[in-house]
Amino acid sequence: MLNNIHRTVLPNGLTVLIQEDRSAPVVAIVTYVKAGYFDETDQENGLAHALEHMFFKGTAKRGVGEISKETKASGGYLNAQTIYDNTTYYTVLPSSGFAKGLEIQADAYANSVIDVRELAKEMEVIIQEAKRKSDNPSAVATETLFELLHDKHRMRRWRIGREPGLRAFTRDLMNGFYRNFYQPSNTILSISGDVSAADALRRVTELYGDLKPGNPVRNPGPSEPKRDDFRYRELSGDIAQSQLVIGWRTPGSLDPDTPVLDVAASVLATGRASRLYRAVREKQLASSISAYNYTPTEIGVFVVHAETEPENTAEAARVIWDQLHQLRVGGIEDDELTRVRRIFEARWVRRFETAEGRAHYLAEWEALGGWRLGDDYFKRYMSASADDIQRVVRKYLPEEGAAALVYRPESTPVVAHGASDMKRMLGEGGSERLPEIPRRVATTPPEAKSAKLEKEEAGVSVFRTKENVPVLVRRKPGTPMVSIGVYIVGGAVEEEPEHAGLTLLTARTMLKGTTTRSAAQIAEDAEMLGGTISASAGSDSFGWSLSVPTTRLAEALELLGDVIQRPTIADDAFETERTVALSNVAMLRDDMYRYPMRLASSVAFAKHPYGTPAMGTEESLKAISAAQAREWHKSKVLESSVVVGIVADVEPQAVADIVARELGELQLEKAPKVGKPRWPKSVKIAAESRDKAQTAIALAFPAPQRDDESRFAASLIATVASGLGGRFFEELRDKQSLAYTVQATVSERRLAGMFLSYIATSPEKEGVARAGLLAEFGKLRDTLVSDDEIARAKEYVVGSHAISQESGGAQLGEMLDAWMFGKGLHELLEYDTRIRAVTADQMREIAQKYFDPERRVEGIVRGVGRTV
Repeated sequence: MLNNIHRTVLPNGLTVLIQEDRSAPVVAIVTYVKAGYFDETDQENGLAHALEHMFFKGTAKRGVGEISKETKASGGYLNAQTIYDNTTYYTVLPSSGFAKGLEIQADAYANSVIDVRELAKEMEVIIQEAKRKSDNPSAVATETLFELLHDKHRMRRWRIGREPGLRAFTRDLMNGFYRNFYQPSNTILSISGDVSAADALRRVTELYGDLKPGNPVRNPGPSEPKRDDFRYRELSGDIAQSQLVIGWRTPGSLDPDTPVLDVAASVLATGRASRLYRAVREKQLASSISAYNYTPTEIGVFVVHAETEPENTAEAARVIWDQLHQLRVGGIEDDELTRVRRIFEARWVRRFETAEGRAHYLAEWEALGGWRLGDDYFKRYMSASADDIQRVVRKYLPEEGAAALVYRPESTPVVAHGASDMKRMLGEGGSERLPEIPRRVATTPPEAKSAKLEKEEAGVSVFRTKENVPVLVRRKPGTPMVSIGVYIVGGAVEEEPEHAGLTLLTARTMLKGTTTRSAAQIAEDAEMLGGTISASAGSDSFGWSLSVPTTRLAEALELLGDVIQRPTIADDAFETERTVALSNVAMLRDDMYRYPMRLASSVAFAKHPYGTPAMGTEESLKAISAAQAREWHKSKVLESSVVVGIVADVEPQAVADIVARELGELQLEKAPKVGKPRWPKSVKIAAESRDKAQTAIALAFPAPQRDDESRFAASLIATVASGLGGRFFEELRDKQSLAYTVQATVSERRLAGMFLSYIATSPEKEGVARAGLLAEFGKLRDTLVSDDEIARAKEYVVGSHAISQESGGAQLGEMLDAWMFGKGLHELLEYDTRIRAVTADQMREIAQKYFDPERRVEGIVRGVGRTV
């Protein structure tokens, strides 16, 4: 697994892990404090998370916002997370910024001032975060299930606290928690990336070595008594789809049965060939289905979670219940185990692709007792047998001992009247045992073909197949994974309003059967390779992607070629995907971030395809037929503006020849011509009222399109405005405490762009929030950005770009974007130069051109407000 790891414990107790990896000029620093929700008394419920917020609010050396600004100026980003057993702070930087980034993290860790006035303001932000969470149906369902499963244990509490308790926090209470738990002996510092272990350890010792030693005083909460009763709860609210969750209590992280329970969860619901996907999702009983065994150190919960149409909730629950019964008593095929092992192995390796992933991995396992425990877990997972799985399922997931929860739309009928009624309903009938996935009959491979090298540019080898299809191969030395993408210009932007969603619906249905494979065989073949084929469609393009170990590249291309060139698009498969698509459209209304954005786009690009979501609408999806989808495939896929991209550690010519062989039925055509949208000449607002705790506003202006030279200046404006240390964040969140989520971003499309800002706040503050957003846009329009701001923004953008290059998937996306929508692959080499060349005058010119308050658009979901 990982190598070049150096572990040291300083005299004061700080555990330091340093992993040298010179594959990219990037370094990640993770500060892992072994204190979270489990360490809070009832009076302190939510305190660990609140302290996480205050970590960024300043030290004696750095004022409010300076920690974020200095990190940005070093080219990096930082963030944090609090969970039941830990609070983790992390920063990722270009390796040139390592020394500065480490010094910033050390100062914040040891010297947070927890200013009384800043604490009062930040608590208002956290209360907005709690309100935002209460508007999230999935979060409400999951945490209510945890409450239902536990009578005494602290896991039953709402994670980040309730509003009355949060308002009661004092500086003394928080400072006591901070000084007690943020001690070297209770902390792991994990560093991974392009560093010298000796130099890094020297810097760590200088910065952390003089901190006083000590051990935290812990106040463990009550343990959970054993029980064997079935429990049920039903909630209703202003939501569009039902949430169905079923859970059991399980042992903690280091129990020898935990890896086996994780395998059981994968057999049930990891991948499209899994049991629950086939029995529930493919039977149109749910739009999504998942299973996981979550183990925060001392305790665990095994959860099955489905999102369903309200009328299907009961049947979905019965089928899930029966599939669990079959797992307890029936056989587990060798192919099932092989499939989940290969998916797990590929995901395990993929996590090590980035410095951030490696640093988190080391800290998490070290906190459990030693970083080498990760290797032990991997071995136990990979060696779990069918008998092991059945044993743990019978032991930990009995019918008695389960808890079930339904969170449904308030206008729909009750699913069950109490626990006994739900238990009776679950036991009514069973589902048929899933058929084995038949072995696919081997087909005659296509004749060998070769691709012709056209040029080498910006580190990319450009080939052409006999049919003139471009094949772009970018070599990424040392990576064990290959990233493959087959993408086409067009699709959603070509759709008529009455057929909106046709591209995405068809692209997904293409995964449900070919002339040589069934849907289950496609799923199993992909997952046996260690990956899953993803179909996607945006405003200007659509396509399919797959990431697998490089050793399975040829098989992956054969599978992709079959799916893309020879789909059957059968009527029954089309109906299944239509049902899921309709559910996704309904669920979009429950998303208090995406739905206001959707409303803003609808008025910004009215009467143009950009104004309709790529997923379609309820009306358009119901109007599309399978026959239309089959015709779409012939005219929009087989003959299209297609490009194939591959990023891997491979010999380019050999790979291009495989593409030429396996994708030889694709013919290159010119990209479709589509008219440009017209931005409204006056203020346009689309608003809806809902029974939500917050009001969410998406406020937008026009912006440069993808091929406009001014897009670099626009990108820097968004960077100055948004994120930790950004103007919008600093003014509307840090100073005015209006919201937890405040964002500003720029969207570059082929034919138009959009500056999007977003804020979610209490309903009574809607006017103040809107005025605040407009004031910040006005400042950008009226006043030059300062030298410090523009320098900091440039370092951040250039640094973030360098960090992104660790990912093969990110390199693939950048390469394909430059080819399809840019001015050529030379853009890959020019990005940093173009960013650094932007001036403050250019930024103000862009702001003056686009930020006209009389031409803004807004998408609003208005809540009613409530205490949480």
